[in-house]
Amino acid sequence: MPPWVDRMDDSERTVLEYLQNQDLGDVVYEPDGNVPPDFLVNGRIAVEVRRLNENVETGDGHRGLEEISKPLNVLVRKALSATGPPTCGTSWFAFYTYSRPLPAWRELDVLLRRALGEVARQPNLEGHEIRVADKMRLRFTRASEVHPYLFILGGSADHDSGGFVVAELADNLRLCIDEKSAKVLKVKDRYPEWWLALEDRVAYGVLDKEDQEQLRQLIRRDGRWNKIILVNPLNPSTGFEL
Repeated sequence: MPPWVDRMDDSERTVLEYLQNQDLGDVVYEPDGNVPPDFLVNGRIAVEVRRLNENVETGDGHRGLEEISKPLNVLVRKALSATGPPTCGTSWFAFYTYSRPLPAWRELDVLLRRALGEVARQPNLEGHEIRVADKMRLRFTRASEVHPYLFILGGSADHDSGGFVVAELADNLRLCIDEKSAKVLKVKDRYPEWWLALEDRVAYGVLDKEDQEQLRQLIRRDGRWNKIILVNPLNPSTGFEL
């Protein structure tokens, strides 16, 4: 493998595999350095890459949902384990639900540990639900066996995630297209053809032909990109063009 593969993120590796399976010619990574495009194909096709994910609007603009969900998961796990071993011979699975906005991480950590401390000595938490913050709740279910910790993470639900998949794709596609179009504007004249390749982390390649056609109707092609391609991260050799 070329040495530059080690510098790529996951989305770029996914798109690289897709491009290499299309028999389009040589694929070069970052032909002009750490500026657009991400790939140059056959010396003439500039390809920009982005992860297509679900976004939420914040005070600082749009952010991918996973930018909050992943660190939140770590914070909850640490708070649960900090309560220590079972006190009454029983462990409990904790399930949390949330939506945005959430308090700052440090404040949320304090609120979470305080809430867990208040219920840690209760003998029966079956079906019990507690409010951690305005938009975060914890619910408990008895574990079938005793674990090293009183509370074990059982699962979570992001109330900002989901929805009708074609509509979600369309909304987030518009964000990605606008963002990348602005990024390449100053270098657009370097190459005769520009493609936008998106690693689809919303539908994961499960759209049927009817859904694909509906999506094409929802996304207006305005000439900023010669091709817009959704690449399936579960099978990177496949994708479909809008």
